[in-house]
Amino acid sequence: MNRHRRSQGSSQRRSRAAIGSGLAGLVLAALLIEPAPAEESPYARARREHPALFKVYYDEIVTAYCGLQTAESEAGFRLERDALLAAEPLSEETHRTVRVASDIAADYAYQDHGLSGQKRWCGTEGRAAYDRFVTRHRAQPTDPAAEAE
Repeated sequence: MNRHRRSQGSSQRRSRAAIGSGLAGLVLAALLIEPAPAEESPYARARREHPALFKVYYDEIVTAYCGLQTAESEAGFRLERDALLAAEPLSEETHRTVRVASDIAADYAYQDHGLSGQKRWCGTEGRAAYDRFVTRHRAQPTDPAAEAE
């Protein structure tokens, strides 16, 4: 009986040693394998690759949230947007992705500011966007012949 216990104990030690070395191997393998980088979303990529267009759309959405849209601000927005798209034409899909990315960012910003912070957000970011768009509109010559001179 003693002999049986000894072989059983010996078998258990061997099993534990095998499991322990197997676990050590798995842990070592996990440490050596580099995790794959997180895949960048198409919206994050659009924001990174087209920051000026992203900002124009973002600012236009902020002016809407803040109730700052006027005929002049909308005209200035369109002038900025059109100039950027003329300088760097985009596919319809890429253009859509930039618009959606800016919409997502503006929604998050709106939520982050909450009701009490919205007034400050509109008074800073919203007002700056509005002023830029209106300035852009007012700087645009109304007569195309005047632009040629």
